[in-house]
Amino acid sequence: MGVPVVQLPEQVIEALRQLLDDGETYQWATGDFICDVLDEFPQVNRSELVRQMADRTGSDRSTIRDWHNVARFFTKEVRKEFDMLTWSQLRACKHAGEEWRQYAEWAAAHMPAPVAVIRARIDNNGHDQPAWVHRWEGMQRLAQQIADDREAPDEIREACRLVVEYPN
Repeated sequence: MGVPVVQLPEQVIEALRQLLDDGETYQWATGDFICDVLDEFPQVNRSELVRQMADRTGSDRSTIRDWHNVARFFTKEVRKEFDMLTWSQLRACKHAGEEWRQYAEWAAAHMPAPVAVIRARIDNNGHDQPAWVHRWEGMQRLAQQIADDREAPDEIREACRLVVEYPN
């Protein structure tokens, strides 16, 4: 017996979307606050300030840096222009560097534009990568693990090596 497949009701998705939108507001506010603090102490090493903020609040340093970097990258004017996108979607667009705007515009035109899809488009220079490519790469990673497993039968290991070595 398989796992039942359930299509969540639209009201569940909308309620979660609203909660996420409300929840992501704090990320902008926190990022802006961190920017203000770093600007207030320009003579102090940024990593030292981040360390203190993280260690003294129980946060992770990478999270503090992430909030700061995203808030610094996207001005309030840009956030207003792309207010239909979440903090996470804009953060994904930042991954494109100077070309972030083309991906933000694409995401705005293709809502709900999952973060994974935005990142995949960036990684593939603006093109959608077919789903089978991701599956194939996952299969090759799994085949490599089996090929390296000395407990697996030799013929299985050899078959897995063929999968790993198959040209992409």
